Amino acid sequence: MDTTGSVGAASVRDKYLAFIARHDIAWELGMAVLAVVYLVVGFAGDDPAASPVLGTAENVLTGVFVAEFASRFLASYDRLGYLRGHWIDLVALIPVARGLRVFRLIRLLRLVRAFAGVYRAMSHVGRLVNHRGLGLLITAWLAVMVICSAGLYIAENGVNQAVNSPLDALWWGVTTLTTVGYGDIAPVTPEGRLAAAVLMLLGIGLFSAITATVISYMIATGKPPAAGQAADRAAQLRDLATLRDDGVITEAEFEAAKANLLAQLSGTR
Repeated sequence: MDTTGSVGAASVRDKYLAFIARHDIAWELGMAVLAVVYLVVGFAGDDPAASPVLGTAENVLTGVFVAEFASRFLASYDRLGYLRGHWIDLVALIPVARGLRVFRLIRLLRLVRAFAGVYRAMSHVGRLVNHRGLGLLITAWLAVMVICSAGLYIAENGVNQAVNSPLDALWWGVTTLTTVGYGDIAPVTPEGRLAAAVLMLLGIGLFSAITATVISYMIATGKPPAAGQAADRAAQLRDLATLRDDGVITEAEFEAAKANLLAQLSGTR
């Protein structure tokens, strides 16, 4: 039986997964930037006077996202685990219907994908980000502001004279989220007011949670060294679980590494 082809395919697969693992932060941030570019290009392309190049660029970016998700899914050794960790990537691939304003909101799913990528990148940066889900809180806080601002722009552009560009909507989001509230921009449509309500309720609540988490971390850093070592081991264990879910390591390799970490932790007590 000729196994050369299967061995070669496995080798390419392992190299691809290893490359992603080594460059995970740059990969996720790069895809997040492309997602933002896709959103900007898509809305700019809705203008009847827009260049056909914008439509082509949107299709190319869509192809990049499809190829990225499909290749990582097919390369994963645990595809169900990959779907559990990247389901928002799949949902964000829903085709966008042009024309009606409400269908254009589907593009915001790609923006959610961008923040999901930022969160996954941040999850590799230090204990502070991992402390009580601080990375998730910061990502969710920024996502709420940007998504609500985008929602306001979609709902109010052409209706509200104060909202003439995405920057106007973003300015409104920043002033609302920081409770400054200059009052120069106010929503006039039901959809815009809904975006404002979501931003006020979730945004301010998340900011309070971020502040509390940072204070909690500052207090925790004053504990004895053993506690800090335990936190390091816990962070390493979470990273290993992520690699297992992404199919980079097998379940057996995960359990072996886990046992080693627990043994090291026991030795510090």
